[in-house]
Amino acid sequence: MSTPEEHTTTNPTPESANTHNGSLIDELRALGTQLEAVARAFLASNKAHQMQNDLQTGVNELIVKLQGIGNNETVVEVTEKGKHLVEKALENPTVTDAHAKVINKLGSLNEDLRKLASSLADDKKHDEKPPV
Repeated sequence: MSTPEEHTTTNPTPESANTHNGSLIDELRALGTQLEAVARAFLASNKAHQMQNDLQTGVNELIVKLQGIGNNETVVEVTEKGKHLVEKALENPTVTDAHAKVINKLGSLNEDLRKLASSLADDKKHDEKPPV
């Protein structure tokens, strides 16, 4: 047999459903606010700066190694063969069409990413403005 409290939980009335929905929305807002606070705190933290420095160091090391590989005779030979194969493949209309579609989609993706970056930069500027 169920208690009145259990009955309300399993079969909420419209009033209690609205209260629960309101609570859910409030909690989701609070969660979003807390996640934003954590993200901002992390980005401003020493750990984030250390990770950024470590990443930059790793990228620099990778660049040096890739430059060394670029001077390798076998790599140069394979690169030339690859260029020749690409030139030959681009003579095929299907490959040319696919190539154009990939370029167009990448262009669209880059444009969307530019807009997102601009929006994030605008939000950051807005957040940094002192209240009037």
